[in-house]
Amino acid sequence: MHDTETSRAAAQPAPAGTIWQRTDPESRRRIASFGLRFGAVLALLGVIALPGQRSLADMLALLQMVMFLSAMWTALFAWAAREPPQPGRLNLWDEALAFTALFLLVRILRTAVLGV
Repeated sequence: MHDTETSRAAAQPAPAGTIWQRTDPESRRRIASFGLRFGAVLALLGVIALPGQRSLADMLALLQMVMFLSAMWTALFAWAAREPPQPGRLNLWDEALAFTALFLLVRILRTAVLGV
């Protein structure tokens, strides 16, 4: 007995190219925008930490605050642009959610590691 669903799935060729190439241009722009913003935040935090006068707790608190503000700022932009959430395509709302997730991750890290 032969499973027809399995043979149909095997007969369809896999889409060519990498995941990045198969992603629509607007989603790629959103990913690049998020990466640039996140990189700028980390670079500025690195400059602030250069003198070595700040503790890890201070730097994590600052990172948490900046992630929160980035999430709120991006959500404000999405709201002002009246950009609807779009399934299958990344937009400003997804970027705001990514910053929110990073904010929560830093908060959990601060609580677990430092007990603050």
